[in-house]
Amino acid sequence: MDSENTESVVMKKRTWIYTMQPVAYEMACDVCGGTNITWSEWEHKIWCYDCKKDTPGNGGIFDGPIPLELCGMLGISFDRIYLKTKKVKQMIIEGNKIIWR
Repeated sequence: MDSENTESVVMKKRTWIYTMQPVAYEMACDVCGGTNITWSEWEHKIWCYDCKKDTPGNGGIFDGPIPLELCGMLGISFDRIYLKTKKVKQMIIEGNKIIWR
């Protein structure tokens, strides 16, 4: 299957974004390698201002196990903004589960 055919997959509109920009999570455009990016309106995509397209980007810190405690010490937040309500929900670890409240 070539990449032209994989693009025909139905994309879903994003319902939330992280409060921090993708570069805070070490993400970059997978096409040009640039960091002039923001969250796309589509799930699992970023928008590259230089390429002028939605792209999966690279995974940044999401490519591997995420050291949540270390991220917290470095000031990296996983809080979310829910787009419909414009409310911010904090990431909370309860036991062995992650929830947003």
